Order: sequence, then structure tokens, then C-alpha cells
Amino acid sequence: MKSKGFTLCSALLFSACNGSESPDSESSVATGGPNVLLISIDSLRADHCTPYDYRPEFAPNEITTPFLQRIAEEGMVFEHASASSSWTLPSHLSLFSAEPPRAHGVRLGRQMLDRSQGKVRLAGQFKQAGYATYGIWSAPFLHPAYGYQGNGAEFDRYVAAEEYLREGKNSDIITDPKQGQMMAVHGLADSTYGNSPRVNEIALAWLDEHASDSEQPFFLFLHYWDVHYNYVTEDELAKRFLPDFGEEDRVLGENFTPAHGKEEGYDYTSEQLARIKALYDAEIRSVDDAIAEVYAKLEELGLAEDTVIAVISDHGDHFGEEHEGEIHLFHHRSLFEEVVHIPFIVKGPGVPIGVRVDGTVALYDVGPTVLDLAGLPAWKGVAGRSARPLWEGKNEDGHEVLMDLLHPGVPTETQAWRHGKFKGIWELGFRPTRNAPNGIPARFRAYNLAQDPHETLPIAELAGNELVLRSQAAMQQAAQQTFRAPQMEELPDNVRSGLEGTGYVDSLDDDK
Repeated sequence: MKSKGFTLCSALLFSACNGSESPDSESSVATGGPNVLLISIDSLRADHCTPYDYRPEFAPNEITTPFLQRIAEEGMVFEHASASSSWTLPSHLSLFSAEPPRAHGVRLGRQMLDRSQGKVRLAGQFKQAGYATYGIWSAPFLHPAYGYQGNGAEFDRYVAAEEYLREGKNSDIITDPKQGQMMAVHGLADSTYGNSPRVNEIALAWLDEHASDSEQPFFLFLHYWDVHYNYVTEDELAKRFLPDFGEEDRVLGENFTPAHGKEEGYDYTSEQLARIKALYDAEIRSVDDAIAEVYAKLEELGLAEDTVIAVISDHGDHFGEEHEGEIHLFHHRSLFEEVVHIPFIVKGPGVPIGVRVDGTVALYDVGPTVLDLAGLPAWKGVAGRSARPLWEGKNEDGHEVLMDLLHPGVPTETQAWRHGKFKGIWELGFRPTRNAPNGIPARFRAYNLAQDPHETLPIAELAGNELVLRSQAAMQQAAQQTFRAPQMEELPDNVRSGLEGTGYVDSLDDDK
């Protein structure tokens, strides 16, 4: 019998997910392959996770991620995984397409993956291999309209965890940018608290049903939103990371969301920012506990030992870090390490135990890597590659990694390239005019992250540096080959002009 929770949640699916056709190629039920549980924790910085040697400032004996520490010890940690961008939409689409943002083309909030090319995304790779595929999403930029379903119903079911995401009016706003209401919907996301219990209610019920009804291996994707600002959790948990937590701290946590399009006027003191980080840590712990609950369900059902679990993030957050005299807050504004260094931790059959991989990998390598661990064929025709050679010691420096950020509201159009400990960041380097609209010149900076992990001392001598030339050539090529993804809708001129420079609702000038 289906549990009551599953019946309720499955009845609330978006119709777009139920009416799609499956991919064209025939799929046979996979036998012998492991299950795959892929978890994305939105806005999680690697350097706030226990496996990356983090200790909270106000509560050094507390642990932000005890479960991630467990799977790190029983599996493998990628020390230097990089997000594809510093905000939710392009990074998650890189995860699902195995392509960097300039290749898949979705760099602005009103674009979607191109469906005309018939490409099969990550869930479809598993579906074609006979896997049951199920996804739970928790924020507007995970809406299926952006292309997470790919060429057909790649997810058997793709469920919104939050009530506001199931409301037709909000779905209409997400898929019809000409309404100009995306800021209101994103405001609902920022003020959504306690997301992980709702994700788990659906996930645990589905695991119960799947275990009782099917022998198919499964691909299960879970997206948790709690760690994304704003930061509000139960008082008891907040006090574990901020022992003198009080009403002023609650207000700080509730109001950390930036006013989209406003780039000045944030007057946080260093003490306030430290306390905000403690609330961020409490949110991280709440999600870690939720993931532990899902894994306990796998153990209860006898599925844990035959499941590959991979935990990643899409980006991090700035908390007042300084780079060359500029103070940085929030995300979607830069490609510095605070917002692009993400956790990538994996455990399961075929995964070496207790290994820490030092070479660089990209978020768009995650899909090919978990397909490899599942024993499935390599994903052809994509930039992403399995990271197997890295943990087998065949590629010490790791993969070359491309990152991208387009944000007309700041404004910035930035690329980054990383290989091993070298990182280059090129801002506004690829516009035909070589300048931003307000006259800001293009700027290239390079860093030796082994010596300068916080990117405060750019390499002074760039001429003749082989890595500088390689990074510039790679970014130049990526810019020249940038794909223009289709728009959800073209904004009318009056709406377009009213939304210029307002964060997630962006313009797309012809010369970009």
C-alpha cells in the first residue's frame, strides 16, 4: 500500500512532467547496476563543510556536516571541485547537461535549454539504461521548463517540494517572463524556511514505494534549499552555532537577502557577518541531518550498500570577503573561490575508501562520473568527463575547468579558468567593444591558489606565463563558441526597461 505522504505529494506534480514522452531510444530494465542518489545543496560553500577542515567560529566543538564527514571517510572527497557559475540556474543546468554555461547557453534567468537538438540530459542517461528516475526540486530555477526534463520525460516524476512552486500562477510567472514578476517568486523562495523536511517527506515515501513495487535500480535527485539565504532555523539549532543567539540575530538572518539590483549601502559590521555565518552553519547542519535521515532509510530498506551517493552544491556565498579593495556579499556577483569552490563527496560500490582527490574537477563532470560509477556507457558529445583518472592517479592536476557569469545588473560578464592550482579570471574580456556599457575596462587576473588560496595577491608578472596563455586561449574559444539559448519569452520594451539591472531578471543585449 502507498503511504499517505506519497499519495499526497505525487498528486501535486506539474502537468508538464506527466505529459512528456519518453526518449526515443528503447530502454531495457537495468540489472546489476547500483542505485544512484545525487544530492544538490543549494549555496553550500565547501569551506564550511567538515570534510574540508571547517570549524565554526563561535562553537568550535560543533560540526556542520557530520554525515558528509562519514561518507567522506567511507568514500572519496574531491578537494577542488568548481561550480560552473555563481548562481543556481546555469550551475544546475551544467550539472544536468554536462556542459559549461557558454556551451549550454543558459546564462540569464529567462533562458532555457534548447530542446530542438534532441539531447538527452543526465536523468535521461539513466532512464535509457532502464533506471527508475525521480527528482525533487525546491526553488524556481529548478522548474522543469528550464530544460531539466530534456528530450522527453527523463524523470519518471519530477516533484516540487514547496507549495508555492505548485501554484499555477507562480508557474506561469516562471515560464512567462513578460509578466515581470520573477522577483516576487524569488522572494517567496528566499523567505521559504525549513525546506528539508518537505523534501524528505516525499523522498522517504518514494523510497518505501519503490522498494516494495520495483526491482529497478533508481536514479534519485534531491535538491535542498535551506542553506540558500535567508537564514532562519530552529532556535535550538541556531544556539548550537551561536550560543548567545537572540532577536537581533534572528532579524539579521531573516533580512540577509540582497535587494536585487542594489550594489551599495550594505553596512554589516565584521561582527554581524560572523554571526550571519553562524546562522548559515546552522542551516548547513539541518540539511546534513536531513541527508542522514535519507541514508538511514536506504539502510533500513537494505539498499545502502548498493547505492552510489554523491553530494554537491551549485555555488557558495560571499560573507564580506575582500578582493583588491572590494568587499563582496551574497552570490551571482563574482567567480572568486568563496562562491565557486563547492563540495563533491561520493560513496558507494566502486568508490575507493578514504581517498582525497587533489586535482580539479568541474560541476559538469559530476554526471559523467556517476554514470561511470554506475557502470553505464560514457556520456558522448559533452564537455564533462568522468573523474576516474584522477582517483586512479593518472591525471595529477585534474581537469581544465571553465566557469562563467553574466550579470547585467552589476554589470559583469566574467569567465574563469582553473587547472590544478592556477586560476585565471577575465572580466569583460570578450565584448566586441572591450568595455562595459559604463566604460569599465576589461581586466584579467591570475592566481596561484597554492600560495594565495583567498585570491588577494594576483600574479604580478603575466607576460610569457604559459598558464596565462592557456587560460586566455580557452576562455577566448569558449566565448567565440557561446551558444545563444532560446528565451522563454521576449520581454516587451516597457517591461524590459523597468527590469534593467534587477538581479535575476536580466537583459540580453545584442552584443553579449
